[in-house]
Amino acid sequence: MSFMWSPATMLTMSTMLTSTMMAMTSTNWMFLWASMELNLLSFIPILLSSKSNQETEGSIKYFLAQALGSALLLTSSIMLWSPYSILPALMPLILMISVLLKLGSAPCHFWYPSVMSSISWISCTILSSWQKLAPLTILIFFITQMKSPLIAVMAGLNALLGGVMGMNQSQLRTIMAYSSIGHLGWMMSFMLLDKPMMSMIYFTIYCSLIIPLFMIMNLTNLTTSKQLSKVTMISPTAQLMISILLLSLAGLPPLTGFMPKMLAILMLSSHYSPIIIILILGSLMNLFFYLNIIINMMMSDQNMNMNSTKYIKISNMFLIMSSVTSMGLAPIIMM
Repeated sequence: MSFMWSPATMLTMSTMLTSTMMAMTSTNWMFLWASMELNLLSFIPILLSSKSNQETEGSIKYFLAQALGSALLLTSSIMLWSPYSILPALMPLILMISVLLKLGSAPCHFWYPSVMSSISWISCTILSSWQKLAPLTILIFFITQMKSPLIAVMAGLNALLGGVMGMNQSQLRTIMAYSSIGHLGWMMSFMLLDKPMMSMIYFTIYCSLIIPLFMIMNLTNLTTSKQLSKVTMISPTAQLMISILLLSLAGLPPLTGFMPKMLAILMLSSHYSPIIIILILGSLMNLFFYLNIIINMMMSDQNMNMNSTKYIKISNMFLIMSSVTSMGLAPIIMM
């Protein structure tokens, strides 16, 4: 996509990267708020890159949700340290809600699937990976300091809601949005165990799986599960790679996505056994709609006339690296 290399877009992307690093390294709440605002304003032009009405609607929804989260973050952080605070016991809860709203986590997830369904796959990739980095880091720091018991409720709610709501969808972007919400539940389970680095490792593995998957969907311009026959226009290797990536996201052994989930189950088994059941139920529901995507892709492959198939060229190195990402990281994690 040519707009990704225009000077204006490169400037906004560099500002977005810098503001995220500023937010992660900030030492006070005011500097953190300013960095998050700069990040918000730099991401809006990327959302509006194609200038379609649908992306304009998605960018407005994103701006309103993030502006509400920023307002709550600024107000609660000021009131938290003010000697004249009103209802000081509620300020940490409001601060947590503001971070959850910026992260797109349940129960403040209302904007996330709607925005994901309205924007391009390139913007979806950035929104699901880089834009979650700063809020996730803030949430990890906040939970470590406050030791809030609500994190167990949030973890279970994310896992269940991401699975239940994703089963009723036909739009691929919406499905991947609810999948991201489900994976947030597993990341929060490590926060419950006071293992912040494991949460970041899980997030890194999740990003390494969705980025090549979203790139292929962008290449074929997929929007619904009925259009999965376009995958055949790439190559059988690409079809196999997409299937492996989806199964790895579902957490099937021995793929990469299974390893952090296995570690979470082993760590939770001694202290938080009920949470394990909720997380596994959510993961099974995620597996259901992942398998639905794979089966639709395989069935459409059989129904196509292969003589009339016009293949799209794609780098074999990209397919090989994507397959290695979904399968080759497993031994590293086990070590």
